Amino acid sequence: MTPHAEREHEIWSASSTAANWTCSGRIAMATLVGEEKESEHAARGTAAHTVAERCLRKNVEADTFIGQTIKTKQHEIEIDQELADSAQTHVDYVRSLSKAPTDHTFIEQKFSLAKLDPPFGAGGTCDAIVVHADSMEVVDLKNGMGVVDVNENKQLRTYALCALLNAPSANVKTITSTVVQPRAPHKDGRIRSETYHVADLIDWTVDLLARMRLSKQALTEFEALDGSRIAFDAWAEKWLTTGACTFCPAEGICPKRRKEALSIMGDTAKRWFEEPTTDDPLIVGNAPDIASPEELAHWLDGLEALESWIKAVRGYAHGAAERGVDIPNWMIVDKIGNRAWMEKDEAKLAAALKATLKLTDDQVYERSVRSVAQIEKVLGAKRKEKLAALDKKLWEKPVKGTNLVSAGKTTRTAAKGLTERHNEKIE
Repeated sequence: MTPHAEREHEIWSASSTAANWTCSGRIAMATLVGEEKESEHAARGTAAHTVAERCLRKNVEADTFIGQTIKTKQHEIEIDQELADSAQTHVDYVRSLSKAPTDHTFIEQKFSLAKLDPPFGAGGTCDAIVVHADSMEVVDLKNGMGVVDVNENKQLRTYALCALLNAPSANVKTITSTVVQPRAPHKDGRIRSETYHVADLIDWTVDLLARMRLSKQALTEFEALDGSRIAFDAWAEKWLTTGACTFCPAEGICPKRRKEALSIMGDTAKRWFEEPTTDDPLIVGNAPDIASPEELAHWLDGLEALESWIKAVRGYAHGAAERGVDIPNWMIVDKIGNRAWMEKDEAKLAAALKATLKLTDDQVYERSVRSVAQIEKVLGAKRKEKLAALDKKLWEKPVKGTNLVSAGKTTRTAAKGLTERHNEKIE
């Protein structure tokens, strides 16, 4: 099986169904963006999924993987208790579903919607699907803390449709979509489900294909723009819709998103941030009339819109700079790393510390080998120069990524972009 972190998504993936459904121009806009940067939160989610898959395939428990490191697209995630617990919740639930010898369980099975002849490559890889004699359950693990609504969830319905078309499910009459979200408390529980008739899914499929055709039309018109900015502006007004922008790779350059975020600026800024939203004064002891809760809520709503868009713009600009785009007055610089032991074998590392720095086991160990900074504290001011002398011998200070900063606000030198670094490796 292809590792979870290396799996490629279809143009219309199950996970993008809701966003594509909302914004017909999303697929076209995504063609303007290079490879997306993977956040650490996303990487931790991938790691949790990887552990869950291995548990279900090998019939082991998630605690087995605590302390191990899983490589994702752009990160290395050490499995901690929180990740193990999250994976185990999903594993226990999936295991509880298969009760009859005739049940079929599909773990991380990639299915396609090709039988529907969609205008794009479409499909997805569901975390778990269990097919019973006359019913089916689709289970999706969500490691994040942002609450996911299971009702009419388009991602899960896409998975169900994929399974209905490809899995042995001829007698299926009802379908259950289940979200397992261990880290997100919800009034309906951390595991919540929706059950519906297969006829409802068939009716929904008609709407799905209609949305796909709209996205295809938007892409066709986008490809015919021939570089015209005037034509693009008209296209954007017609096809772009905000509301499902959170994971859109083109959010940072989307004109509709920009227009929405800036709608509180300019002539409306004074009304938004300065004019009161209530006539009731704020009275807190002898405090002056600063802001009512309603005014704070109003300001925060505006700031949230701006912050989300600003974050997206910064993310896109950072990625562009790393790809070698020269942004005037801005540059990428290496992040300042933290000291880390070069020896990854803890037994060998501990032996080297005790032999070289004359430390005891109690001084070297906590639950694992102490960090470079912790060992420095153990040595004290008079002996820490001995540790410093072991730079590049026993410990190193690796650079982990870059930051995008204003050239006028840093004394650091510009870092090399990804393309330049890649070419250096080839040479």
